[in-house]
Order: sequence, then C-alpha cells, then structure tokens
Amino acid sequence: PARPAFPVKPHHELGEELGILDMPRGTKVSGPGFSVLIGEGALLERALISFFLTVHTQEHGYTEVAAPFLVRREALFGTGQLPKLEDDMYRTDDDMFLIPTAEVSITNLHRDEILEAKDLPRRLVGYSPCFRREAGSYGRETKGLTRVHQFSKVEMVRIVTPETSYD
Repeated sequence: PARPAFPVKPHHELGEELGILDMPRGTKVSGPGFSVLIGEGALLERALISFFLTVHTQEHGYTEVAAPFLVRREALFGTGQLPKLEDDMYRTDDDMFLIPTAEVSITNLHRDEILEAKDLPRRLVGYSPCFRREAGSYGRETKGLTRVHQFSKVEMVRIVTPETSYD
C-alpha cells in the first residue's frame, strides 16, 4: 500500500494530542501499564463494545452473556492459562483471579457439563475488562495501548461438535 501523504504518528501521541488518551494519569492512579480514556476516547470504546455485541447477537445468532470478571483457579486451568501464565495474572487473597480475557468466564459456563449434540452449536458473546500483568520482559519497552494491564474485549465462544469444529 502507498504511504499516506501526511505524517503518521504513533497512536499514543495522537490520542494524547486529541485529548482522548491519558497515559500519565493512568500511571498516577494505578502504575505503569494503565491508561485513561477521556471524553470521546471513552465514548469510542463504549460504542465499539456496543457495536460488536449488537452485530454478533443480531446478525450472527450469538447469545450475549455478562459473566464474572473474577474466576476460580479451576476456570483458568480449564482454558489453559494456568499453570503457565500465573505470574501474569492478578490474584486476590482468597485465590480468585481477575480474568485475562472473557474467554475464561464464558468457556467455563459449561465446564463439567455434557451437552447434547442436538443443542449445539452454542454461540456465546460477552464483553469484559481484561487484566494481565504482562510480567515477561516482552512489552516493557512498548508505549501506548500495547501490552497494558487492563483493556476491554468482546469475546466470542462457539461450542460445537468435533465434526464441525473446523467450520
């Protein structure tokens, strides 16, 4: 693709110039790796979340769920985050974890259940804030909204038969 005829700025510089992103205040409130969306930035995030939930529920047959943002250890084992990524997780004193993605809560809604093939596919979609320490050395030198500790996500989960999984 052709280069644009105008100077391209990193997203964090553009966001700060437009007054919709404030990394320094996110750091002041919560430490490095946190940001604040302000005004139209916050509105944009909310609009995008609403847009994707609406598209998937109204056009693609998904059922919206509002699942918990805190989960038990078993839920993270069930989706493969534990034990490998435990250092990247936020854990509470009572051994609960803030979710790294809505996939964890949504997928675990049917953990330890046997679903009848006639009831499949199940299409589930949900929004959540996601929390990750990003404890590894990767990401330490990134700027802006890359490798942050909290971000929003709309997650789709589809439960199907093994024969139709690649579809």
